[in-house]
Amino acid sequence: MLCKPTRVRHGFTVVELIIVIASLSLLMGLLLPAVQHARETARRITCSNNLAQQGLALQQFESSFRSFPAGAEAGTLHAWSTKILPHLEQGSVYQHIDFKAAWDSPKNSIWSRQSLPVFACPGSLKNYAGLTDYCGISGSSHKAKRDIGRNGILFPLDPSEKPVAMASITDGTSNTIAIAEAIAVGEGNYGFWACGANCLGHDEGSINNRFGSLDEIASSHPGGANAVFADGSVRFLSESMSLDVVAALCTRNNQEVVSSF
Repeated sequence: MLCKPTRVRHGFTVVELIIVIASLSLLMGLLLPAVQHARETARRITCSNNLAQQGLALQQFESSFRSFPAGAEAGTLHAWSTKILPHLEQGSVYQHIDFKAAWDSPKNSIWSRQSLPVFACPGSLKNYAGLTDYCGISGSSHKAKRDIGRNGILFPLDPSEKPVAMASITDGTSNTIAIAEAIAVGEGNYGFWACGANCLGHDEGSINNRFGSLDEIASSHPGGANAVFADGSVRFLSESMSLDVVAALCTRNNQEVVSSF
């Protein structure tokens, strides 16, 4: 007697499908935060590398000229960041800049509006040619004892003023910020790497106070913002840092004592 072939069942039942989908959803829920954290870590590393390059370029400029560049040149508003281009392997752009004409003059615009990766944070919220996510620090007027508005490293210079030399950073190069993230400065308020108006003095609010003044250090990174100091070190400034400490780090000669941060 011949046996009837047993029917082989293919596919899943509805219950099995529900179990599989639920398991996949659970795994995705567990993995997604880890993936997002890894991506943010990568963005922070790239951002800090950008600042490290800028900090090293500033030091090389100071070594060559015995002073840091002006935050902005009088009249033309050419920025500190333009002056350090040769030290950022951007000599070809630098050679085409006419420093006798304004930074955004027709003859300069084609070059000053170049998008340079070293001035863009990977987590940037901006999208326009020539953008920057970083600003030179001009100082702070919060509890300033002297030289209000001129107590940082990178500030606009009048013809009668002299740029800052390394020796004039009496608060210590490891306690004085040179450049920091500043996402609030955008296309409508001179947020271009070639424009000297991209210097700020942190006078009020905390780090990442995105709803405060434009003149504040802020980033798209959760928890704080990156900054490079005059000694070339890059550190992550926490949102919980007090304004007194932030302001002290933005000045070069106010005689504040900053033990740790």
